[in-house]
This record gives sequence, structure tokens and C-alpha cells, in this order.
Amino acid sequence: MLEFFSANVLSVIFVFGTVVIIHEFGHFLVAKLLRIKVEVFGVGFGPRLFGFRKGETDYRVCAVPLGGYVKMAGENPGDDITGSIEEFLSRPKWQRFLVAVMGPIMNICLAVFLLAGLFHHKFEIPAWLEEPVVVGIIDNNSPAEKAGLLPGDQINEAGQKKDPTWEQFSIAVATSAGQPLELQVLRGGQKIPVTVVPEPQGRQRIGYLGISPFDPSELIVKSVLKGKPAALAGIQPGDKITKIGDVDLEKAGKDLRDALQHTSTEVIPITVLRQGKTLTLDVRPYFDKTANSWMIGIERSHSPKMKVRNLTIGQAFTESAKTNIKFTGLIFEILHKLLKREVSVRMLEGPVGIARQSGMAAKSGFSDLLYLMAAISLNLGIFNLLPIPILDGGVITLILIEALIRRNLSLKLRERITQVGFALLILLAAIVTYNDIVRALPTSVEKYLP
Repeated sequence: MLEFFSANVLSVIFVFGTVVIIHEFGHFLVAKLLRIKVEVFGVGFGPRLFGFRKGETDYRVCAVPLGGYVKMAGENPGDDITGSIEEFLSRPKWQRFLVAVMGPIMNICLAVFLLAGLFHHKFEIPAWLEEPVVVGIIDNNSPAEKAGLLPGDQINEAGQKKDPTWEQFSIAVATSAGQPLELQVLRGGQKIPVTVVPEPQGRQRIGYLGISPFDPSELIVKSVLKGKPAALAGIQPGDKITKIGDVDLEKAGKDLRDALQHTSTEVIPITVLRQGKTLTLDVRPYFDKTANSWMIGIERSHSPKMKVRNLTIGQAFTESAKTNIKFTGLIFEILHKLLKREVSVRMLEGPVGIARQSGMAAKSGFSDLLYLMAAISLNLGIFNLLPIPILDGGVITLILIEALIRRNLSLKLRERITQVGFALLILLAAIVTYNDIVRALPTSVEKYLP
């Protein structure tokens, strides 16, 4: 437990600390270059723990590690503003704009550089993500089965997206929980309209449809657990399981584990293909309380085909730019659907969620941790560009408004806007903290939560 906690703390300090420092360094660098007085460069909020002073700036680490800030002279309406040329509000609008926008730009640049480095080192993705959506597996009692989708159906349209790949389709489903999703299905040469309603699933209430591509490797037995029903029945590594009872897994579009859950007999005939010969073996499944499902005691040889490319530096940056643009579009799509209440606020995560993900990413490997850092950095950059008062986007919005009306807003009005922005951030912090707490609770109590 202590080791897990330490890994989480160290990884979140590395991930969140790097992202925040890069963001604040963007503001700091431009302010220094424009000779605006920077009073504080702070990592964290609250009381000062330690730091040092160099010139006019106090470089400090604070007690609450939930962000950072650059404090410039004459930046806030409540400051003692003298009109000095060193003060932020005394500078031309274009200079204030550059200072405000450079933080988010640095975060976006960090995301691009991190992914470019990772892609140059190794570019590998599951091949099926870029393939057309051809239904292979359909979960029992899933929204897809209830809507009448069949194995072999090709989905040519999903919402407004024509000829989607599996990746695009998965995103459309995930962001359509509880909402009708219009599909166009190609079946036997005919185009059939189908309406599905993905079910909210999991603590993040992500849309679930219950279909996936067919992967032949899922049917291959990798190993057999000693003393378990599969071993006792004579199933061997390398066997290809083709039938569970009368259900032909490939033709019926059923997953092996899913098919086991819907058998009505204690002893099940399981058909396997071994070295070109078909064998039928009687197996008595057992119920695993930990997994909450019926099992036979095998490990499957799940090895999906991967797409591997060796990218030059230029190609890696191009691929990184495409990926970040795609993620940016997804962020705005989710924000749009949040405002329309078409997706759940449960999808939002706060510092505790970031810490948990950082710990898992660190355990998976340094590359996964850097990939997570890139995603968080992009999210932070985009979020800070939103026109919310006291965020960078709010500052930029006020500058643009002043440019349009050709006069500066009064300090009193600025103060009121800042107070509204602060209240909005407190509300958002309460929401993401609630979400983090809910995800930390046992699954058994989730049904009692709103």
C-alpha cells in the first residue's frame, strides 16, 4: 500500500508539476521579455513553503500543490495600481494578450513535443482502430443486440460521421450515453437505418453499445490452469475454441466469456480445433466470485494485429499535430455536449483522478506516463483558453472586448468579473472533487449516489 501511494505521489508530482511549471513559465518568459515586473513565480497555492528571491521575483513552492501562478505588478483590480510602466494593466493590449496567451500555448507545445518524441521512438497502434466498422462481436443483452445489429454489419454512418473508423465510432458511442445515435448499416448490399441508444456505463457514465471487431486470436487458448475444468476436460494450449454448446462463436458474433455466462446446463460441450481436427469436450464451468462470472480456467492468446511505423522527426511531428488536433476537437465536442447536458459531468476528473491515472501510467511504463502528461498538458492548455474570468481565456476575452469598444473597462467592473470567475472555478472544483470521491468509493455504494 505504501509503495503504491509513493508511486502515485511521485508520478503526480512529475506529471502535474511539469505541466504547471511549463504553463507558468510561458507567462513568466513573455512578461520578463516585455520588462513587466514579476513579483512571484509560484508552484502551488497557499502559504509559502520554501524558495528563493532573485532580483524582483520571489520563486516559491507553496503548500497546496494544485496548480501555480505568476504574480505581476498591477495585474489584479485589487492591487495598488500606480500607473507605472512596469505594471501589467499599464501595458498595451497586444502585450497583455501575449502574456496571457503564452501559458496555454506552452502547454499545447509541450503536448506536441512529447507525442512527437514518443512517436519518433515508437509508433505502434492496434490496426483495427483505423479499419472500417464491421461488427464482429455483439454482447448479450447489449444495446446493439436490442437494436438488431448483426455480425457482419458494416456501419457506414454514425451521427454526422460518414465512413467512420473504429476509433471514430468508439468516440461517437462513448460521448452519446443515453442519447439516440443514428446509424446507417450496410447489410447484404442494402443500406438500413438503425437507431441505437448507448447505455451509460461505469463511474464516468461513458456510452456503451456492446460491439467490437472480431479478433481470431481471442479464440486461441494460450495456457490452461492446472486443476480447473478446462484442464480436467482435456483442453490444451493452442486449441482454437469454435463453439460453446450450440453457439458458433464466430458466426453468432459472441465472445467466449460472454457465451459462458448464458449457458443453462452444468456441463457444456465445447468444440475445439486442434491440429486440423475437431474435438468436442465436456466442461463443467465454475463461478469466480472475484470476476463475478463463470469461467473454465484458461488464458486466451489475445494478440491483435499492430500497425508499426518508423517515423522521421518530421513525420513524428506531423503525426503528433494530427493527434493533438483530433484530441482538441474531442475536448470541444465533450464541452459542447456537457453544456447541452448530453454527457454526464461524471466524465470530469480532478487532481485525485489525475494522481490515480499517473500512478497507473507510471506502473505501465515511462512512455505511458509521458503520453498521459501530453494529454493533461493539452487539456490544461485548452481549458485555460476558455472565456472564464480569472483564467487566461477570461483575460484574453476582456482584452478583446476592450479592443472592440476602444476603451478600458473600469477597475470596479473588472473586480466583479473576477469574483464571478472565482465562484465558477469553486463550483467546478466541487464537481471534480465529488467525481474523484465517487470513483474512490466501493462499487456497491455507487447505486445510492445521484
